[in-house]
Amino acid sequence: MRKKIFRIIAVDYDEQDKYSSVYDAIMMMVIIISLIPLTFKTNNYLFIVIDRVSIVVFIIDYLLRWITADFEYKNNSLPAFVIYPFTPMAVIDLVVILSSFTVLGNGFKILKVLRLFRTFRVLRAFKVLRYSKSLVIILDVLQKEKQALTAVATLTTGYILFFCACNI
Repeated sequence: MRKKIFRIIAVDYDEQDKYSSVYDAIMMMVIIISLIPLTFKTNNYLFIVIDRVSIVVFIIDYLLRWITADFEYKNNSLPAFVIYPFTPMAVIDLVVILSSFTVLGNGFKILKVLRLFRTFRVLRAFKVLRYSKSLVIILDVLQKEKQALTAVATLTTGYILFFCACNI
């Protein structure tokens, strides 16, 4: 069961099935819709409902990813479950979830520290990176070609600086 859940939620652009595509499309829609209330200053009932529903979906997604962390790291042991919360995308997910607790109700407003996380609600946009196959491919290429791109950027910067200095 966990393996099937992992196949659905995992970003694997080599092996694509319809359930994974539907899951990714739903998550992209939830992310985009959850960004709509952040563009307005006012907060009405519809925006509160959108925020609450999206946070519930994000919590479920976070828990599913944590439960299947051993498949992600190909390690069937406890360290995979301990490592997962500290991965960059998991930290973004957790900050997005915590940032919305200040909106959920008056009981959570007591926690003044969580008010700081309100500004981090914008990080929802970064969740798109996980569900967009083309962005994942681009990020993989950038990571694999980091040395070549760094060399090109260094040469370009040196070229610009050299010719700016000659122009003085």
